[in-house]
Amino acid sequence: MILHSLDGFPTEVVQLIEGSEIESLSITRLRYRAAPWDLLLGKFQKGTVTVAGDAMHVMGPFLGQGGSVALEDAIVLARCLSNKLVNTVDHLLTSEREMMRTMDMHEVGEAMDQYVKERRMRVVQLSTQAYLIGRLVKFACNIFTVVLFRNPTNHTR
Repeated sequence: MILHSLDGFPTEVVQLIEGSEIESLSITRLRYRAAPWDLLLGKFQKGTVTVAGDAMHVMGPFLGQGGSVALEDAIVLARCLSNKLVNTVDHLLTSEREMMRTMDMHEVGEAMDQYVKERRMRVVQLSTQAYLIGRLVKFACNIFTVVLFRNPTNHTR
């Protein structure tokens, strides 16, 4: 079906699609979280996989906090992982510490779970604030548009 719709595309694109293995495709349900209450109900971690940064908290530009919140995420995630590693290493003998280079997957999952618990309320607070400010900005823009441009087709004349 896709190959039939590629008439006029460069041959490299057609060859790329022809050479793709169907098993390698990942069809995931992408979803935009428009409201902050989705953050309260969402699950952001499964096993040793978690989402962070904008994947966890999509925010409008109204607070200018998207980048700094993503940096906060990185710091909290690193702290959760290092705390779990330190707790694991503390009970080992010196010779065992040298041999231990990685945490087991269960401990990584626990660290990810702790990260999500720590970040959830901070992200809900900021997202709610950005959401409400965005709603106010949208409302104000609609009012200005109605007041200043009473005839919406006037610009086409």
